[in-house]
Amino acid sequence: MEQRGTGGAVVQLTGNRQALIDGCDGIVDYSPERVVLRAGRLTVRLLGRDLRLRVLTSATAVVEGFITGVEYGF
Repeated sequence: MEQRGTGGAVVQLTGNRQALIDGCDGIVDYSPERVVLRAGRLTVRLLGRDLRLRVLTSATAVVEGFITGVEYGF
């Protein structure tokens, strides 16, 4: 069951190899070790190795690679 609060992103991890972020507004920072996405008032930071942005639409991003951490900030 999926629930989304106001202005929040839905982050779905598949193991530590793929993250699907629904509700993202754009890219703040992008490198093989870090992907930072804007999601309303929040930022979602994915940390890891060999990260690559596989899909980017107006509301969804898919990041693949070896994900070692996920952080949220304001």
